[in-house]
Amino acid sequence: MTDQRFARRPRICFDTETTGLYWRSGDRVCEIGAVRLDDDFRPVARFHRYVNPQRPMSEGAFRVHGLSDEFLSQAPTFAEIAPDFLAFTRGAELIAHNAVFDVGFVNNELSIAGFPSLEENGCTALCTLTLSRLLYPGIRHSLTDLCRYFGVDDSLRVKHGALLDAELLAEVTKKLLTRGA
Repeated sequence: MTDQRFARRPRICFDTETTGLYWRSGDRVCEIGAVRLDDDFRPVARFHRYVNPQRPMSEGAFRVHGLSDEFLSQAPTFAEIAPDFLAFTRGAELIAHNAVFDVGFVNNELSIAGFPSLEENGCTALCTLTLSRLLYPGIRHSLTDLCRYFGVDDSLRVKHGALLDAELLAEVTKKLLTRGA
């Protein structure tokens, strides 16, 4: 029998795409992707949804991810996908590149929809942007730059996409946590 006090929490890399940069100003999540990892940082489960943000897309955000108002108008709302996302992430260590951004957006969406926050769902957050700055102070720290630094193939990344970025982040996280091994 495994002693639950020492059981490792699920480790999940996740990313969001949004209508803009500031949830406090009304920007919303329009895509969410998450990858649950095994002990060797290999993906064992995925969660991916496009989300109807119920507001227009900013031009800047559209240039980053290419998700149009027309395309997203057929997607479910965050309130509709929240139960599945909370079930997928329950009790996990969530890993995000700029966790303040992604966790802030998701917690805002959860609040609007009347659901508990990620923290109330038993989650903690690890920020790989902060971690990379601490471990590798002399390099650039965007996800693209870290992929190149660690030799992670990001050739499929034409635009930002939540699931692809979460999968790339899984590979980068392994390199960060094992110091490039």
